[in-house]
Amino acid sequence: MQKTIAIGLMALLFAFLPVAVLAEEEVPVLKMGMEGSEVEELQQLLNSLGYNIEVDGHFGQQTKTIVEAFQASFGLGSDGVVGQETWEVLQEAKPFLAYIVMPGDTLSRIAQSFDTTISAIKMANNLSSDRIYAGQEIIIPRSWMGGGDENPSTQTIRYRVVRGDTLSWISRRFGVPIEEIKAKNNLTSDFIVEGQTLEIPNPGSVSGSSASGGFFWPARGRITSPFGYRTHPVRGTQQFHSGIDIALSHGTPVMATAGGLVTTSGWEGALGRTIIIDHGDGYCSLYAHNSQLVVRAGAYVAPGQVIALSGNSGVSTGPHLHFEIRKNGEPVNPLNYLPSR
Repeated sequence: MQKTIAIGLMALLFAFLPVAVLAEEEVPVLKMGMEGSEVEELQQLLNSLGYNIEVDGHFGQQTKTIVEAFQASFGLGSDGVVGQETWEVLQEAKPFLAYIVMPGDTLSRIAQSFDTTISAIKMANNLSSDRIYAGQEIIIPRSWMGGGDENPSTQTIRYRVVRGDTLSWISRRFGVPIEEIKAKNNLTSDFIVEGQTLEIPNPGSVSGSSASGGFFWPARGRITSPFGYRTHPVRGTQQFHSGIDIALSHGTPVMATAGGLVTTSGWEGALGRTIIIDHGDGYCSLYAHNSQLVVRAGAYVAPGQVIALSGNSGVSTGPHLHFEIRKNGEPVNPLNYLPSR
């Protein structure tokens, strides 16, 4: 009798064991209004990726905005709900790789091994020369992996189609021929739909050797104020305009025009909420008057990553993006570096 009971208990145990194992593998679905350690884990992951988020265990509006920005950057459905797919991408999306220099290593050899550039590694580690030593720990930013031979353009970014997009516009925005985009995505026609994710091969890269095609457009909109002298729309005085203004509705995602290091993420006087990204080789880009900033200073961002939401903070007459490109600290006309449209 005891043997029969024991066998029955073991059968019950094994019957429930697969269910228990499956339950352990399930990931929580997190959304606005939830609280707890799982929300805190989510916030810590986003914070480690460079997003400007408070780790408080409460899934509020700030967390939802950051999640939507993360999802948009990785071509996921931007609903602000963290499900299985978003969790998986979060776990894989570490901003950099740690590497210990081995005897005989050179920057050139390391760059070749990780399919990146010497300048990208030097910039990420604040190296003033090519000299490294065995045992030294350096970081390899994922943003620049796939950009070997000192050409950070040899990479692919994922872009999520938004309402009003056409292949023609996307081609002009990223400076990539339509046929290359179609071939990369196995498209047989120019038809695309909202929410579709496209891989953009070889987007425009920063290069001091070319006066055009250096960056791609951070947002889609009409230029309301060009680079150069103008009558200030608020002060009414003749002033130099150090960038271009792009008309955007409030809350439009603003993307990094190229990969790089976020050096500024905060309030900058009349510019309002501002992001500045250092792209190396003396180039920086600036994004001002935003309503929200979703990356923090010190973060490495990939080309096309959502870094802010547009607005009219600071001295502004309405929601728009003030966008600048600077070379060695001096503003240059962005239209000389952006794909024509």
